[in-house]
Amino acid sequence: MTWNLLSRLPLALLVAAAITSPAAAQGPSQTTQYQATDAAFLNPERGFMQFSNLLDPWNYGNARAQGVSIVYAGATASAFRNAPLSQSFLNQIQNGFDEAREHGIKVKFRLNYNNDGGADAPKSVILGHIEQLRPLWEANKDVIFHMDAGFIGAWGEWHGSTNGNDTVSNRTEILGAILDALPVDRTVGIRTPHYKRQIFGGSSGSESAVITAANAFDGSDLSRVGHLNDCFLSSPNDVGTYVTPGWSRAREIGYIGGESRYAAHGGETCGRHECNDAPNAIAEMTALHTDYLNINYHPDVIQHWRDAGAFDEIARRLGYRFELKEAALPTMAKPAGLLPLEFTIDNVGFGELFNPRPVEVVLRHNTTGEVTTAKLSVDPRWWAGGEMASVETQLVLPEDLAEGQYTVALWMPDADASIRDDVRYAIRFANTGVWEAATGYNVLTTTLAISEMAPGPLFEAAEFAEAIEPGSLSLLGDFNNDGVVNAADYTVWRDAGMGAAEYGQWAANYGAVLPAAALSVPEPGTLVIAIVSGCLLAKQQNRGLRPRG
Repeated sequence: MTWNLLSRLPLALLVAAAITSPAAAQGPSQTTQYQATDAAFLNPERGFMQFSNLLDPWNYGNARAQGVSIVYAGATASAFRNAPLSQSFLNQIQNGFDEAREHGIKVKFRLNYNNDGGADAPKSVILGHIEQLRPLWEANKDVIFHMDAGFIGAWGEWHGSTNGNDTVSNRTEILGAILDALPVDRTVGIRTPHYKRQIFGGSSGSESAVITAANAFDGSDLSRVGHLNDCFLSSPNDVGTYVTPGWSRAREIGYIGGESRYAAHGGETCGRHECNDAPNAIAEMTALHTDYLNINYHPDVIQHWRDAGAFDEIARRLGYRFELKEAALPTMAKPAGLLPLEFTIDNVGFGELFNPRPVEVVLRHNTTGEVTTAKLSVDPRWWAGGEMASVETQLVLPEDLAEGQYTVALWMPDADASIRDDVRYAIRFANTGVWEAATGYNVLTTTLAISEMAPGPLFEAAEFAEAIEPGSLSLLGDFNNDGVVNAADYTVWRDAGMGAAEYGQWAANYGAVLPAAALSVPEPGTLVIAIVSGCLLAKQQNRGLRPRG
């Protein structure tokens, strides 16, 4: 008996025993609902922050224990109003960044020239200082949460300049220099909304240039400038924050809230006022997508929120807070097979992520502990506050994946390689029984079985990866590359003189179709070829015969 005998089987025999191949179907799925929690815990790049001098970071080691993961890191350069920054001063800044990294926190950076409403520096000096800071910002962007525009005027808040820097043209030039020197994936907060409208729209009342879904996260200067309010909720116009003629507070909130869906919003309060009464504060933070606030200021406001029973809710909801609602995935999958995955996230926070962050799927063998990960194409910056987001995807499993029971988890590590594996910078979901503190994983299930016996098609797969489109997958045994394994591929195998390995792939995968591909299903009569031919192959191998290619 020769290998070519398969090509001479009577057609009637092939049609007679028509059945459906197991390669054509995926295995059963399991859907799990998860329990949300109101527990307080730290997450990176959000929440209340503490003030801490970047030049003397003595309290960085206590920040996390005190309930914050970000610090407002100011650096006052009053000694350099008319001179370059000294190397010693730059070394102090670097040390502050190093301390932040060591202690698992991030900084909101601001450089100013006074903390008492005094003098700032000439524009030429400011521009020189920005260039000196460029390499430090690049080297330490992993621990830069966000940055205040700073530099100009009293406290670096862009008013009261003693050097004429608080004009539209000078503000525009200085902001442009900051954005050019700061890594493109980091953002800047500008002190009042009318300053931003003047710079990007040409006048304080112009809405001709705003951040929308169409230009969000595109790396443009406009998309990288968020909103800083250092007298938040402190008067009808927030003590000079909302001063554009003809603009009501409601209109300002609508404008800022539209942009801060995609950019940072935060700051601090500056005195007790009915505007910061707890119900109104929560309503405005919701509308403004507020990401962070200074817990040290103003103490009367913070105490009012505590007394009103609102502090815990505000602390939970500043920035993002992701609750995992449910996830669906198979109970069993095979090496070189597909792993369909669906999950739903409810962002119950006021705000969102605005820095890039990956979402990865983790497979961990329950016996050996071996871990493999695959990055998803989803961008979690689009998971809006107050909304649910559903992700539906599929991943192809590597051909050499060991059989056994697996844990499947979602992992959201930091985007920077330097702190990617530091669990203090991984995002924790607000659920019970999901977070794995030792790894930073959010566990979906611990009972995925990987077995060669699992149903479903087989693919060419050297690594664990997301299969975004059918064109990114190749079926084993699909010799004519039409997205379906059928009798036509047998003909290609026969005519090309392929060998036993290729035949085995074709036989095992007969009936497989690329997922979501608009391809016709093979005629039922042809489906038997894989079974009949597979039986003949088994008989040959049992008799010690070797098929000829």
